[in-house]
Amino acid sequence: VSDWSSDVCSSDLTLKWLAAGCNVRTLAGEIESAAARIHDIVDSVKGFSYVDHARIPEPTDIRQGILDTLAVLGGKARGKGVDVVLALAEELPRVIAVGVELNQVWMNLIDNALDAVHQHGRVEVRVTHELGYVVVRIIDNGPGIPSDVAGRIFDPFFTTKGVGKGTGLGLDIVRRLLQRHDAEIAVSSVPGRTEFQVRLPAPG
Repeated sequence: VSDWSSDVCSSDLTLKWLAAGCNVRTLAGEIESAAARIHDIVDSVKGFSYVDHARIPEPTDIRQGILDTLAVLGGKARGKGVDVVLALAEELPRVIAVGVELNQVWMNLIDNALDAVHQHGRVEVRVTHELGYVVVRIIDNGPGIPSDVAGRIFDPFFTTKGVGKGTGLGLDIVRRLLQRHDAEIAVSSVPGRTEFQVRLPAPG
């Protein structure tokens, strides 16, 4: 009986040791994965904010700006369970722009789209090259912009968000920043589909 009890105790200890080893390896893997995600987020924030660039117009990669913006907003999208669909043309010309200002445009428009959709909604970001312009479309399947206020959404201090949830300056800032880049913005909206379209001149 004594030997049998010793064998059982030894087996229990071995199983606990193996389990502890598995837990340590699992934890180490999770830490490594989390560290990689943090590194990616830091890189995206640095790219988004153009910390290594002077605030002057220069050839700017729209694709990378969109990717950095989506990475910064990734937590918000995941928190709402939003399906973010990204479609980037393979070959896009660089535009002459202040990169951090364009990223502020993408941030405002995509953030608004995430606010507009319901839980588990859908936001699409599509970027194409059309007739001398880089065209960025940001589309959501939210309830849409009421027709009686659609003409005012770019006015300063106007917001359709609840009290304390919006300053009414986001789209005014977007409009002003795009004017500085000789760019155009248009919006179309019906219940279930709102599209903001930005057209940036692209050098031939």
